[in-house]
Amino acid sequence: MAQYHHKQMAELAHQMQLSPVRLRLKQFEAAEYLIDLLEPEKEYPYDFVCHHLTGYRPKSNAPYKSMPGASLIEDLVQLIEDLSSATVLPAGAMRTTCWTTEELAQRLGVSTKTICRWRRRGLPGRKLRYPDGTVRTAFLERSVRRFVARNHDMVRRGAAFKQLTTAEKARIVQRAKEILAEKRMRLHELSQLIAAEMNRAVETVRYTLRRWDQAHPDEAMFGKDDQPAIRPELRDVFEAIAGGESPESVARRLGRSVESIRRDVREYRARTLKSTPIEYIYNPEFDAPGADTVILGATERPDKSPAPRQVTPPRDLPPYLQELYRHPLLEPEQEREIFRRYNYLKYKAHRLCQQLDVLEASDEQLDRIESLLSRAEQVKNDILRANLRLVVSIARRHVGRSPQFFEIVSDGNLALMRAVEKFDYARGYKFSTYASWAVMRNYARTIPEQMYQSARLVTGVDEMLASAPDRSVEARESVVEAARHLVAKGLALLTERERDVVVRHYGIGQNGQGMTLDQIGQMFGVTKERVRQIERRALNKIRASLGEDHAHFVAD
Repeated sequence: MAQYHHKQMAELAHQMQLSPVRLRLKQFEAAEYLIDLLEPEKEYPYDFVCHHLTGYRPKSNAPYKSMPGASLIEDLVQLIEDLSSATVLPAGAMRTTCWTTEELAQRLGVSTKTICRWRRRGLPGRKLRYPDGTVRTAFLERSVRRFVARNHDMVRRGAAFKQLTTAEKARIVQRAKEILAEKRMRLHELSQLIAAEMNRAVETVRYTLRRWDQAHPDEAMFGKDDQPAIRPELRDVFEAIAGGESPESVARRLGRSVESIRRDVREYRARTLKSTPIEYIYNPEFDAPGADTVILGATERPDKSPAPRQVTPPRDLPPYLQELYRHPLLEPEQEREIFRRYNYLKYKAHRLCQQLDVLEASDEQLDRIESLLSRAEQVKNDILRANLRLVVSIARRHVGRSPQFFEIVSDGNLALMRAVEKFDYARGYKFSTYASWAVMRNYARTIPEQMYQSARLVTGVDEMLASAPDRSVEARESVVEAARHLVAKGLALLTERERDVVVRHYGIGQNGQGMTLDQIGQMFGVTKERVRQIERRALNKIRASLGEDHAHFVAD
């Protein structure tokens, strides 16, 4: 049972539990009598309820809000159960027939789940101790009679309900697959359609489909968000269109209509956008009237600031690093404006993504979101270009002309990118100050590690190594080629879904840009844990097939 809907009822229940045990039966009777008096659609004052239950008016002069009858009935049922739990009375003390949940369900011809649901509608149960010493929830005969008399139609409908047979469940699942093959729709919409066809309750159909998905996760029809699970061919259609093939050509090849191909492409684009996290730093300015004109219109205003002073780059840097110094650092006002624009564009894209319906998304909606994200990426690149020389300057101070200099610069660039995402322009600090701190903090962790790795390579026999023929390049290429062969061999053993999960998670063939399990789950309409299970099963297949000699190539 749920907790109390009304705080004053919870306090009253606590006070009544402290009352003498000899009053308990009278309290039960008063609560059940009040349940019979209440009408769900009306509201009742607390002093009225308190007086009926205890015979006293509340002493507090503070006004109480009126309580809706429906929620008050649930609170009274909860109160009866709590009072009986505080002082468990023997079943024999009731002097009337007491029905357990199972016995009452059999008597009324309904399920035990229906009995539990009726408790929320005003069927009070009590905790009683039976002769065998067990404590069970029981329903008194007079309580059952009152409830049945008050809810005769509902009890009759519940008794007329028949459990689904195995054949009926199979027919519901088969019909769901047939409908989804023609038109993709949400679980609730599909349940309504099938319920009307089969003269069954909507919740019964919905529960049947959910149970089938849980028992057959590889063939699940819906994801955790009640959206239809993504079909494997959906990605194939999208990749074909993205590769330059026309919708008409794809439709002819697959024997489908052009509109269905376009619908699949829209759905895949929408799912990709919904599964991509959009991080931004919020500012109340974004919700102010005319924010588009104030924030985005700033790019069209002429720049009246003086031309930035050109800085001569250090001569010991290679030309491509010297080129960074041609992009001057931003002035404080420019920084505030460009960061405000960057976060506002992502804020607008995030808002539109939240409103996006993956089944009903239009090309205009998707184009709008993708355009906002593309503009935000351009602004981010402008910020990075203006601050990349900052990373070079810090790297030179930390390692000088070390052999690891270029690796240190590359690592600092990653720290700079993270700093752009986390910088809050509204605090009034300069980004160069924040970025310098972020890059130096990153170097404080990574540079000692790199120095340690370099020290491990010192052997003390440099002359011998210098005179020996260098076969490291050939060995490295041989190992890489062997690894590629094993990866291709392992992927060939997997099902299409397993291969797709492994490829996306580890970024194989995708420039090393792997996706998180949560992102993959959102794309395919399944839970993160389900994606983890698929990946674990795929890796176990690869290990078992490749054997122990090559097991170290497979990630855990």
